[in-house]
Amino acid sequence: MKTGRAGWFGLLFCASWPAHSAEWVGETVREIAAAKPGVFHHLDASGRNNLAVSGASVGLVWEDNRAGAPGCYLALKPGGSSEFREFPFGQGECFEPALAALDADRFVLIWEDAGGVQSALADAAGPGPATRLADSGGQGNVTFHTQFGAHAAWSAPDGRWRRVWHAPLRIEGKRLVAGAVRPADAAPATDDQTFPALAASAQGLVLAWEDRRHGHTVILGSASANPDAATQTWSPPARISGNPTGAAQGNLGRGTGAMRPALARFGDRIAAVWLDKRDFLSGYDVYAALTGKDGDKLNFAKDRKAQDSFGDAIAQWHAAPAGNERGDLILAWDDDRDGSSDIWLTRLNGADYGENFSLPAAAGPGRQSDPAIALDADGNLHLAWIERSGEDTTQVRYMRWPLPPAK
Repeated sequence: MKTGRAGWFGLLFCASWPAHSAEWVGETVREIAAAKPGVFHHLDASGRNNLAVSGASVGLVWEDNRAGAPGCYLALKPGGSSEFREFPFGQGECFEPALAALDADRFVLIWEDAGGVQSALADAAGPGPATRLADSGGQGNVTFHTQFGAHAAWSAPDGRWRRVWHAPLRIEGKRLVAGAVRPADAAPATDDQTFPALAASAQGLVLAWEDRRHGHTVILGSASANPDAATQTWSPPARISGNPTGAAQGNLGRGTGAMRPALARFGDRIAAVWLDKRDFLSGYDVYAALTGKDGDKLNFAKDRKAQDSFGDAIAQWHAAPAGNERGDLILAWDDDRDGSSDIWLTRLNGADYGENFSLPAAAGPGRQSDPAIALDADGNLHLAWIERSGEDTTQVRYMRWPLPPAK
């Protein structure tokens, strides 16, 4: 396990983790989608929701061009099985699939294909019948909560601009049925709204997206304390990212950028994470904001940088959060602080983020990038990523790693 720069710091940090115990060793790394010349794999779900754990089952979705055009694929490992089974889905060209855990070892999928924005249930037998949510659009995201059910969000053109839309999803047998489609922001769009992300806690539903209404990208969010198909209302959009609006340093534009929000529930709270360029000379940094512990459980507190100082001088990419019922929260991304792209992680310990660390299987020679993560109820970290070899081929890899006890 690496942490920050190699050397004395790494040795001190590793000493605080019980690495001597075999129970902290992750399972064998699995090759989910093999490297083939000319085939490129993408883990590009809006909200970085390419990976989910439902009960004892693991689901992973991605896009690749093995058939000569972009196609979507689902890999499922049912509970009790040690192997993944692969299922293609989507009609025609298929892009940016995402999924969320449902009940009873099932998942809900969303993707963009030749028929528009589509959604479906999936279980051990694979994806069920598709339900069209919109004739055009993409960047879909889904979530499920036992109290509020399943929900979908996506972005689609609305006149000159792209706009974020939402619909509740009702389950009827093997099929999903979409409820009323509503915009995330009732006011007409004045610039693009893109890359939505959804999460739900016992307090309600949160929707975040990338927004350009201020002339530069910021992360906005809305909440609904009554996510019911008939009565749902969204709060007016509120700023989540603190990147300032106004002239950027050096008089470069109206402000710095924030992009690609992702959300995760941990305990009864929600974490938002994104890439933020307010320190624009070093590229994007990982920033995060958390909802309140007490009364304001749908309102985000002030954001802050989540990566440690060893990552400050270089850019971070593909930030993803994962949480579980017992309140664990992990953030992941990739950066090249050690000379090549590796997967880096940090853990929320009380009020602070711990020192960054990497796992041997997702670091070192080659390029490891595009992490997708999930935490199960027992505290196991599930990690998928893209590995690029020296021959410029890619493969999708997966591993499970038990979290050490929190400090």
